[in-house]
Amino acid sequence: MKNLLLTLSLSLAALPAYAADDLPLPRTVAQDTVDDLPPPRTTTRKTRVAPPETTPTEAAPQASAVDDLPPPAARSRKSAARGFQPTLKLGVDDLLLEAGGLPDAPEADTYSTLRASAYVLWQPSRDWEFRAGARLDGMAQDGGSADHDEMLADYADTYVRYRSGDTRLTLGAQTIIWGRADEIPLADRVSRADLTRFVLDDLADRRRAQLAARWEQTFGDYKLDAVWLPVFHGAQLPDVSSVWSPINRTTGQVIGIAPSPALAALVGAARIDEDEHGSGGGALRLTKTGAPFDFGVTLARTRQSLPYYRTDVPNLTLTAVHPFNTFVGADLELVSSGLTWRMELGYTNNVPVTRLTTAMDTTHSLDWIGAVEFFPGGGDTRVNLQLVAHALQTDHSILELKEYYGANGEIETRFGQGRWKAGMRFSGGFNVKDIYLSPKLSYVGWEPHELYIAAHYFDGEARTLGGFHQDHSLITLGLRTRF
Repeated sequence: MKNLLLTLSLSLAALPAYAADDLPLPRTVAQDTVDDLPPPRTTTRKTRVAPPETTPTEAAPQASAVDDLPPPAARSRKSAARGFQPTLKLGVDDLLLEAGGLPDAPEADTYSTLRASAYVLWQPSRDWEFRAGARLDGMAQDGGSADHDEMLADYADTYVRYRSGDTRLTLGAQTIIWGRADEIPLADRVSRADLTRFVLDDLADRRRAQLAARWEQTFGDYKLDAVWLPVFHGAQLPDVSSVWSPINRTTGQVIGIAPSPALAALVGAARIDEDEHGSGGGALRLTKTGAPFDFGVTLARTRQSLPYYRTDVPNLTLTAVHPFNTFVGADLELVSSGLTWRMELGYTNNVPVTRLTTAMDTTHSLDWIGAVEFFPGGGDTRVNLQLVAHALQTDHSILELKEYYGANGEIETRFGQGRWKAGMRFSGGFNVKDIYLSPKLSYVGWEPHELYIAAHYFDGEARTLGGFHQDHSLITLGLRTRF
């Protein structure tokens, strides 16, 4: 066997992953004024809100509509001097404490998480902002064949930002999420994925800050967004001993690849390396808001955040590489009769695949997402449904799934005068068995704290995400807050 190449393709990992790369974003967001300090994450997706007469506004620190609005209009120096006061803010924008049980996993019986993110943000004038952030991630799994604990320190959003009229320039570590669909936005090509907790979290919490230079320019209803990634950092991966690792040494499997005895023997003994050298490429996105519908187009030449595993058989080494992909995509959003319709379509070239002969090949993929969101019975309940389609354009036999068709979404409702929240995230395959169910019950009456109990159920066939993690179903009890 020579030059065996194993793949964790971006599209395959993303579509059935309820979705993968990089918890869905909160639906109702307290909007800061443009001159207030910005949130730690930025997104081009529009804020989801229920009809205003029935739904109270809920504050959310992880996302804001600020990045969907044009930068502040130019003002005279005299009025700016009179109306603005320099501002310094600091705090903890995310704190998560969670303990869970793994009833079926041979690797561990329990899995616990600590996550904390702090920031300092200084705005000396209307034009300039300076932000520094840091995060700490800890995990522990015990009671099985792969007891493990680790603590990881990393930077969070840390940047210098300049505003002038309709122009905004940002340099530094940023969390940028493009696209319209929840969970699996196809245009999400410049963010850095966080796989340390697989899909236990919503999309915004499955992304990390990435070093980037960003130029945002507004022209009336149009906005041009240009991003360059001077230094590339691949997805933050869990330790290979973690139950959420894309490589399972216990079963000898790699996520998304058909299992085999030869693969199991190699995975069990191989050394895991990663190649992140070089830049990450660049991307452009143009969006328009207003009648008759919102739309966007994206052109990207970037390295995929998720790893592609290259094997050196003589040296028993698996090296995670991140090939460049060219992506062309379009998306739109339309609101009609209380329904919000969204669609994304994308073409990606240079997608790596592995033939049955274990030789690497490349092909291109076509992806489509159609979504609808509505609030039945008023503002207490929200339903978001998405259909997904993914097709690799190759005539060769490969170890990955050539096609995947499925659905995913979320149903969420509030009760008890808004103090309780119940929800269900789900995903399922149409052409293959691939199941993910995640019910959650939260008490949110003790603002800004949230106490919750949740479950994550996985099942499916080989080469699907649900099948890969079918022994890793989890029940959790947690606290999430900010201050």
